[in-house]
Amino acid sequence: MTDRSDFTDEQWHAITDAPVAIMLAVAMVGDHGPISMVKESAAGAKVMAVPPHSGPADALIAAIVPDAKDKQARHDAKEHKGATPEEIVAGLVGDVEAASKALDHIPAAEATQVRQWFLDIATAVAGASKGVKPSEQELLDRLAALLGLGT
Repeated sequence: MTDRSDFTDEQWHAITDAPVAIMLAVAMVGDHGPISMVKESAAGAKVMAVPPHSGPADALIAAIVPDAKDKQARHDAKEHKGATPEEIVAGLVGDVEAASKALDHIPAAEATQVRQWFLDIATAVAGASKGVKPSEQELLDRLAALLGLGT
């Protein structure tokens, strides 16, 4: 069973940053107001805390969640401050790509479950307020391809 000790500090950082990076990226591409943003944040946080799928990576995901939750308030502000929305989304997608690569060396079934969890978070955020917008669907498709998951 894979756990924190199977990753370098850099890999663990990438993996634990990914859930919040995903939530921020999807929220940034959607055209919405403050109420929609609250709905999206709540939907993403719910899937982050209670993944909809169970499998061989349950313990690993359970270890990722507390670290990911601790990063919600401060994530990304220092890295992307002052950038355009497009640059911020590109940077966040890059964070997700780094996380996906960090999962390459663990058993395939576990890596796939974690990657699916990442996509589930994105899907929940995108669908939380008045349906999935075309810009959000485009990002979901991009994330699915990056994570090696079919849409």
